[in-house]
Order: sequence, then structure tokens, then C-alpha cells
Amino acid sequence: MDAKFSANAKDLLGKRGLKEADVADVINTATTSKRRITNGKECLAKKRIGEVTVYALYDASGDIKSAYSHRMVLGEPVKTTETPEVSEWECVHCKEKAIQGTVNMTYMGITRSGPAIVCPKCGDSWVEEYLATKTIAAAEGLFEKKKA
Repeated sequence: MDAKFSANAKDLLGKRGLKEADVADVINTATTSKRRITNGKECLAKKRIGEVTVYALYDASGDIKSAYSHRMVLGEPVKTTETPEVSEWECVHCKEKAIQGTVNMTYMGITRSGPAIVCPKCGDSWVEEYLATKTIAAAEGLFEKKKA
């Protein structure tokens, strides 16, 4: 699938320091591997590129709706409840409804648990945009200041 970047998408990538080639790579890898989630209208895919996990939110025709990143390494899901809330997303690889879950996240040797969309079957996890661009970005900044 060819990724299509509108002027707004290109502007957003520029503001977030992301490259079109990296976002296209995320989509191509997700298309081949089926390691992505869908809500029926859009897909959310991710790929670790160097020290960064890059996410792409796109529709069936490849139009990029958003892209974002974080430097945390997502680890194993953490069971926090017997009956987790089912999300609007479905894992394309497993054809399983994803849940609102919790995963271990590691950055600069520090591990904490945080919210994520998790496939209960394969354990893949995705961080939503509002978390990556606000909460996780702030946590990364704090960890960097502590290590400085």
C-alpha cells in the first residue's frame, strides 16, 4: 500500500520530527506482517525504527490521518483486572478484539506500567496518540533530566 500524505499530514510530520519514509515503512511493514489494529475505518500500525517507535494512523486507501512516536520500549502486558474493557480496535493479525490494557514501558533503564491498547491473544500493544504526544513525552523528558 502506498502511503499518501496530505499537506496537513506533512505539516504534522514536520512538527513531530518524523520522516515520510519512516511512516511509509511503518505502513508497508504492517501490511506485510498484519501487525496492526483496525476499527473498521482506520488502521493503527507501529514499528520500532532505531530508538523510536513510530506510529501511523491511516485509512484503507493509505491516506495518513496522523503519525506520532515515542522512545519508550513497550514490554509485556500487565494484568490489572479480570474483566478488561474491550476497545474499538481489532488486531488484524489475530482477528481478536483488543482491550484497554496496561503494559510495562522502559526508557533509559527505568520501567513503569502504563495504559495501552493490547491484543489479548498475541500480546501486541499500541500506545494511543494522546498518550504518546503528551504523557509519555513528558515522562521521557523527566527521565532525561534525572539522568543528566
